[in-house]
Amino acid sequence: MKHNFWIMQQSWEDLVFIHWPVPVKLLRPFVPSPFEIDQFDGTAWIAIVPFHMNHIQFRGIPLIPFQNRMLELNVRTYVKYRNETGVYFFSLDADHRFGVFLARTLFGLPYLNAHMRMEKHLDHLLYMSRRVHSGYEQVHFHCSVSIDSPLPPSKPGSLIYWLTERYALWAVRGSKVYKGPILHQHWNLQKAEAEIMTNHLLDFLPAPLLTHDPIVHYSQSLKTRIYPFIKMQ
Repeated sequence: MKHNFWIMQQSWEDLVFIHWPVPVKLLRPFVPSPFEIDQFDGTAWIAIVPFHMNHIQFRGIPLIPFQNRMLELNVRTYVKYRNETGVYFFSLDADHRFGVFLARTLFGLPYLNAHMRMEKHLDHLLYMSRRVHSGYEQVHFHCSVSIDSPLPPSKPGSLIYWLTERYALWAVRGSKVYKGPILHQHWNLQKAEAEIMTNHLLDFLPAPLLTHDPIVHYSQSLKTRIYPFIKMQ
């Protein structure tokens, strides 16, 4: 990948990874058949990731005031395609109607309109979201996050590295598979705890799977560059 071919740059701020282990057989019906579900020690994982996307800028276009930021809340798992690893998104809720329109139209990603709010008080975050996309149920999500101490850099082979250091997203459009490369530095993560008050984002999974505490990590800020989707042969 040539680093001068990026098409968009942005920063991800106050991002929280909320992960649960999930048996592969329960995810398989919801992941397109071209993808192999990636596993760590024989277990698949699913994540809810709320964050603030800021400084959104297309290559060659100046920042547009009041249009270069949005809140996002995505649901993701991890897949392989021809032994290349990456992220597969079940949904991406956002509070930016034009951004949702562009992402759905240009990239074919399952972005959905939502009313969202994030509040930050010292080391405490509050995320609230209600999906309002036409033709979809009004899915709600509400959680509070307590941020703890910084973690040392994760090492290849560790679970944290496996969950977070992903540099491609995968999508299917019709019968074709597409890869979306993403470039960023390694995550600077902190310990965190999440109290989830309302969560209908994962209603397609059996409720008992989510009764145990998730693994939670926080990142204050990360700059990223997005590259054109590649149609796989």
